[in-house]
Amino acid sequence: MSTLSSCLYVGKVMHRRLSPVRHELRYKVYNLFIDVDEIAKIAKKLKLLSYNRFNVFAINDRNFGLGDSISIRDYAWSLVKRSSDGNKIKRIFMFCYPSVLGRVFNPLTTYYCFDAKDQLRLMIYEVSNTFGERHSYVVPVDETNQQSCEKRFYVSPFNKVEGHYDFTIKSPADELKLGIRLTDSNGPCLNAWFSGTKQELTDQALLRSFLSLPLLPLKIIGGIHWEALKLWIKGMRVQQRPKPLVPPISFSKTPKLERKNK
Repeated sequence: MSTLSSCLYVGKVMHRRLSPVRHELRYKVYNLFIDVDEIAKIAKKLKLLSYNRFNVFAINDRNFGLGDSISIRDYAWSLVKRSSDGNKIKRIFMFCYPSVLGRVFNPLTTYYCFDAKDQLRLMIYEVSNTFGERHSYVVPVDETNQQSCEKRFYVSPFNKVEGHYDFTIKSPADELKLGIRLTDSNGPCLNAWFSGTKQELTDQALLRSFLSLPLLPLKIIGGIHWEALKLWIKGMRVQQRPKPLVPPISFSKTPKLERKNK
């Protein structure tokens, strides 16, 4: 029987800018880790969580993927089926912030894609910026749990669309850890990671999360702009925003395959 199940992860996010100026921030968060095929089913069992309607907590299709009428489930599976390892995937879990009282901003939504033996085979990194744009990076997983892909999307206004991301991942269990490093032509410039512990997805756990951080979405979006102001004071300047790629999706090979082809 599968040991994977929908749950909450409560933990901390840290961002550390390494160049051209040094800057660091960290904050407490809680995230949903939910099977995309069971979102509606799980929402019906909970009083505080709804799907595509207002509640204390909610998951809305329009806040993910292309932001159109396509459901989260259909969008995630469409990317999986187009990937090189798509035929191996049997379950997809979405790791995200839920809407809180109708408000949400997910700088990064991560989709963990597993095979029939609960082995992690594929990751989808859905990145959003504060200009209402999104881009999805679809990256297969190899035995090293290290991934890389070229940066294709304008995220921080202080960074050009150049360089590459390195991801350090671990299959979720009692703990979930995810690390991301951005490297450009001058070397590593930004590190970010999340570390959290698993909690059962119940109304009681959701209520505890709400009481501990009742304004999580405002904290996230407000924190982004506050930290941007501090970076501007430190001398960082806004880079020109290019037009986003259409469609906003990038498919990558595993690091192992890329090395073989060099």
